[in-house]
Amino acid sequence: MRTIRNHIPVGILFFAVTAAALAACSQPPPPAGDDDTGTIGFALQVAPGITINTISWNISNAATTFTRSGTVNVQNSNTIRFQVGGLPAGAGYTIALTAMTVDGAFSCAGSAGFSVAAGMTNPVMLTLTCVANGNGSGAVVIDASTAVCATITSLSVLPLETTVNNSISLAATATAGALTPVYAWTATAGIFDNPASASPMFTCPATPAIVTITLAVSPSVPGCTSAVQTVEVTCDTLNPTFTNVYANIIGARCASCHRPNATTGVSAGNLDMSTQPTAYANLVGVAAAGTGAGTSGITCVSAMLTRVVAGNSAGSLLHNKVASKLAGTLALCGSPMPLPGGAMPLTQAQVNLIAAWIDGGALND
Repeated sequence: MRTIRNHIPVGILFFAVTAAALAACSQPPPPAGDDDTGTIGFALQVAPGITINTISWNISNAATTFTRSGTVNVQNSNTIRFQVGGLPAGAGYTIALTAMTVDGAFSCAGSAGFSVAAGMTNPVMLTLTCVANGNGSGAVVIDASTAVCATITSLSVLPLETTVNNSISLAATATAGALTPVYAWTATAGIFDNPASASPMFTCPATPAIVTITLAVSPSVPGCTSAVQTVEVTCDTLNPTFTNVYANIIGARCASCHRPNATTGVSAGNLDMSTQPTAYANLVGVAAAGTGAGTSGITCVSAMLTRVVAGNSAGSLLHNKVASKLAGTLALCGSPMPLPGGAMPLTQAQVNLIAAWIDGGALND
């Protein structure tokens, strides 16, 4: 086997004219004493990196139509040498060599012209060039483009737990390369004031639930995963304590009117709920004292109703006032609450919390 270790295979061929022919020739050497024939010898060294086991050769002369061919097995040779005898003397000869590397990766070929002189030895030089076949190595041109995926960089949820019908503040930031990020909020329950905003308000549903809020940001590009984040919020009911009633309803929606007036010192409806202790003292078991007839045309002082009847929300004026506003009906006396008439009513959950506190005994807890 002849092994070469270069990637650029080049071979050099030379001939030595001798008196005898090798067994590798396709025809026997000419008889001794024939002065009209000569013998050529070849020594081929192929460049490193190439392994050749067999070389095919062809000698021809266009002028005389002479031709002869054969193969040489060089598998066990350290050098590639062979000789061909019995060639008629003359000029115009051509030697052509072909070979395939053992791995099939390269095809090798080379040729050279020479003359044969009777009884003489004439060296011949040629170059064997090996080129890669289609199943050899190759090259590729990489033409790549870049893309910036949409990415959510922050997501804030304040708070993660609140009561039903109450609001949660959301805020997000995102990037989408040179493009403007587009926000899309969805939830398994509840509503958004603006689901396309980066910072919408989310309102819990009317019934308790663990709600999954999902933010998707676009545009995205092929090869990018979707920019999506989810968060769970808890929408529940408050314990029916007076502390929760005051903090979430009376203090937030009622106390701004039901407190002593800076000029007259009189509260709306003659009901002072400016602090939690004052509100409790003026509600439970206390008769209504409002002197305005309101939309009902009846004054509460004349109706002789009790503001809060412990254990009986249906008989408590406080519950009637807020429930009638939510339902859009007339109150038992005065006007539905909260005032003014265009003010948003309490949510059903808030009305239910007042009823649960009263029906539970209207405790000062």
